[in-house]
Amino acid sequence: MKETEEKKSWITKLIDVVHRLFKSFKNFFKSSILSLLVILIILLLLTQMDQAFTMMVDLIETKWVSLFLAFFFINGLAVALSHYPIYTYYAADLNNSGDYTNWHAKHPLNWWIFKKFTVYTFTTDKSSGYKPDNWANYFRYSTGILIHIVWIHFIISSFKPNFIFEDFPFDKVKIIIYVLLLVPFVLYIYLKEKITRYESEKTTEELPEKLIKFYRKLALWYLIIAILCVVLLINTLTWGNFSPGGFIMLLLTSYAFMFNYIFFRLLRSKFSLILDTLTSAKYLPVRIFFEKIHFLEKSENYLLMFYLNFLVAAIFLFVLTMASILGWPLMNGVPILLAFFYFYYFVLASLGKYFFVARKKQLLNTKSYRAFLAINLILIVLIIITNCTNTEVTTHELDLVENTKTEIPEAVFLDSLKAKKDNTLFFIASHGGGLKANVWTLNVLNKLQTNTEGKLLKQSIAFSGASGGSLGLALYTGLFKEDALDTLRIKKKIDSLAKQNYTSLDLTLTFGLDTYRKLWPFSQRIGLRDRPYYAMVKYQNNIQNTPSKHLSKVSFRDYWKEAFLKGGYFPSLIMNTAGQKGNRGILWSVRQRDFNAIFPYAENLADLAGNKTIPFYQAVSTTNRFPIFSPAAKIKGHGHFIDAGAIDNSGLLGCLDLHHYLLRNQVLGDKQIAYVEIINSKSLYVNYLVEKFKKENKILHIHKNENESDNIIVDLETGLNLDKIPNYLSDYLTNWEEAADGKLRYFKIFMPHKVSIDDVEAFFKGTITNSKTRKKLEVFLEKENNLILSLTEKPNKSFFDPWEFYEPTLSRHLSISSLNYIDAILKHPLLEEQFSEIEKIINTKAMEKNKNPEIAF
Repeated sequence: MKETEEKKSWITKLIDVVHRLFKSFKNFFKSSILSLLVILIILLLLTQMDQAFTMMVDLIETKWVSLFLAFFFINGLAVALSHYPIYTYYAADLNNSGDYTNWHAKHPLNWWIFKKFTVYTFTTDKSSGYKPDNWANYFRYSTGILIHIVWIHFIISSFKPNFIFEDFPFDKVKIIIYVLLLVPFVLYIYLKEKITRYESEKTTEELPEKLIKFYRKLALWYLIIAILCVVLLINTLTWGNFSPGGFIMLLLTSYAFMFNYIFFRLLRSKFSLILDTLTSAKYLPVRIFFEKIHFLEKSENYLLMFYLNFLVAAIFLFVLTMASILGWPLMNGVPILLAFFYFYYFVLASLGKYFFVARKKQLLNTKSYRAFLAINLILIVLIIITNCTNTEVTTHELDLVENTKTEIPEAVFLDSLKAKKDNTLFFIASHGGGLKANVWTLNVLNKLQTNTEGKLLKQSIAFSGASGGSLGLALYTGLFKEDALDTLRIKKKIDSLAKQNYTSLDLTLTFGLDTYRKLWPFSQRIGLRDRPYYAMVKYQNNIQNTPSKHLSKVSFRDYWKEAFLKGGYFPSLIMNTAGQKGNRGILWSVRQRDFNAIFPYAENLADLAGNKTIPFYQAVSTTNRFPIFSPAAKIKGHGHFIDAGAIDNSGLLGCLDLHHYLLRNQVLGDKQIAYVEIINSKSLYVNYLVEKFKKENKILHIHKNENESDNIIVDLETGLNLDKIPNYLSDYLTNWEEAADGKLRYFKIFMPHKVSIDDVEAFFKGTITNSKTRKKLEVFLEKENNLILSLTEKPNKSFFDPWEFYEPTLSRHLSISSLNYIDAILKHPLLEEQFSEIEKIINTKAMEKNKNPEIAF
């Protein structure tokens, strides 16, 4: 047999190795599918959603508690994700391992109330025919390393937007970091194989001298790494900030915890052996350290660690749920997300383990197993009742109130327009984009109100927006109702509501209470509300400066009427949403004569059946319900409605509907009409820069080599692209402005972003083929970016000086640096020119053509 093996060629040996690795990986994959799925979901949530990057920046900018908990749950997940697959491995009898384990019930707690608390541990049966698959175990332990890699990748991705415009070799450093991430896995295999080899050389009960020395060396290194982890963690929590230096500290701390994980995995079951080798006085510090953690060698104590982590996660999430409902301050969303994943993974893994142990130990007739089955049966029945019967679900149902019939009627509103002496009247539209859109809209409006001494809104016909932009317009209505022309006080309130943490509220209730409240009977009215309701309570309390746990019951139109009467006039408010039938749902703040004559293919949600209507803040919430992440609003008797961006993400459609209606009814006379479109999207700003570049360089088309995509991907990207209708309406207005001979003006108020050549090629979904054109574009982008950097970066910044600015992302929570960016970017030359032009046509009452198309691009 040995001769046959010696005659094997290197190719045959390589094939054998690959075959064994493939078999081991298959066994690992079968047993670890749940762990891998959790890691994949966390990876997607933390690195494929821009708002996660803002969460990381906020995590390092704010109090240390959230960052500490993030590290706690990452390390807890690393150990749990790599531990529980072993039970699936044995349960599935992978590699004939079913008879390898003997299971034992243990009671690790001696306190009287917990004396019957049982955990199940196993010992191995050496007499079975099972041969441990070392590589399957290596792969299993690699899941703990994988979650650490995801965490480090998340850190790198979050800091990247600031690094790529710095004089810092970010790409080279990133490559080095990713290569170094392989070191812990390789080191673990090397050390484990070495221990196995030394143990195989043991001929007596005593440990070989080589193994004793090796254990001592490993013990010393483990102590050094543990101390290093503590020191780095304390320094990161204390001195870490959003800077290049803070980035390095975060990475070093995370990297140290990877090594802490592999040494814990390597040595935990050998703590007693290691202590026996540390008899010399010179090893006293090492011995003390191992005596402190020695209790974890016992499997029952080791399992208690998982239960303790679960208890911490459960208490943490319970407190956050109460905070979300009662309006208390909330922590950063990153530890919340990780806590939920630990919580649910532990529950599923523990249930799977119990089911397997119950079969092995023949516990199927015990009370505990019957209770286990009963709970699962009840859950299945509730799911069937909820989904297979016509049981009404009120979880996301809006309140309805009586329509007072005292709203401002259309005739009064139109008379107020006809009475205006101004030559120019405005329509103001605002794009969707989460809290970023909301805060950008509020700041742009307040800036224009300040510059024009309140004249802008007196000369505006209507507000219309989508999602976060619509929310911003509605909130400014509330701010005006409270504070009228006091723009300084309004600015303070804008800053206050912009700092609120809506992401954490969404995460807490999305993965928690709102999920359970979809099941009957919890889906009925039980005194609780959903996450959009509690988010709107935060907005309401900031605007009215009066704490409350409930939303006002004042109707949409009556609330707007208060703003209208406050100063004798206020622009009408068009609140947009999207219905299940593909139609629009619209609330117009004016009581109209003929709704369909103004807004075609739309449902009038301000005048509901039975003389009912919707309260203001709940009506506003209907526009800001992004699919998947926010629940559809149910309006009883009228259906379900989602985010307005599903149809028109700009708000321009509502403005055009009303504009055409006023033209048909000859309300506007010879007045000039100006559209102000408030845009926060980076992709639309990239498009603006590309068109500007083409115009300056007289290029008709930039040729590109398209990225190849599967048909399904192309279909999804096309269908989910929210810029289709806004871009059509934008071109429509541009053409109208050119043909109107001064009767129509069009201003696109972009939020300027730093744009790289990679951003442009991502926008093109392909690479630019002409090298000269690409080089020219890079020079052009550098010039544009330098304008932004001159406003958002301080010169001569040291390595540990924090960045004060971070581009806002599509998010429900903005970091302090993101809010600073919004304030600073309002001074951008393009915006100042646009603001100046708007102020000019308001103050001079002149009707002019756009002499500078650049500002209305």
